[in-house]
Amino acid sequence: MERFEDFFQVIKEKIEESWSEFVHSIYQNQKKTMYYLGTGLFLAVLFAVVIITSQTRIKTSLIHKMAFEELPSAKIEPLEYAAADQTIQKTKAISVMFSKPNGEELAEVFQLIKDKESEMNRGVYYYPIVYDTQSFLDTYGVKANEITFVFFENGQEKNRFTYDSLKTPTEDFIPELNRLPMWNIRQLDE
Repeated sequence: MERFEDFFQVIKEKIEESWSEFVHSIYQNQKKTMYYLGTGLFLAVLFAVVIITSQTRIKTSLIHKMAFEELPSAKIEPLEYAAADQTIQKTKAISVMFSKPNGEELAEVFQLIKDKESEMNRGVYYYPIVYDTQSFLDTYGVKANEITFVFFENGQEKNRFTYDSLKTPTEDFIPELNRLPMWNIRQLDE
């Protein structure tokens, strides 16, 4: 029992001595200490910035691989993940398809667009809902499990429909898409 007490007493003394030496060296070398603290703080902030920006880049890269590599038509344009809000707000008129990047219904929509591309009077931007944060879903009033088409004019929603709401999608889809306001979005932007 005395051995353990002696052992702990020795450790306690060494810790107190090390701490005392550390505090003494800080007071003796204040410039050097401030330099190290400043450098350490700068490196910590730099590391945090790199982590935050790399996460956005990784998410964008994953979305490009998952959703944008095999778009079936030139009438479907990718809506960049990181700039979606700004694009919607700054574009005079834009039609956006919000959808998960996979599923039977999405395959049907893509096939319909591919088959009836010549009947479409406008292009559609595609925003894949991969990171379906609740704030995003609330902002645009879309559901992650539905394919929703929304027309925005000057950043304000003007019209919308869901693919599920169509009774006969093969016949109604392209006419419904063409009924969204504005005939030619490209001309309006120019």
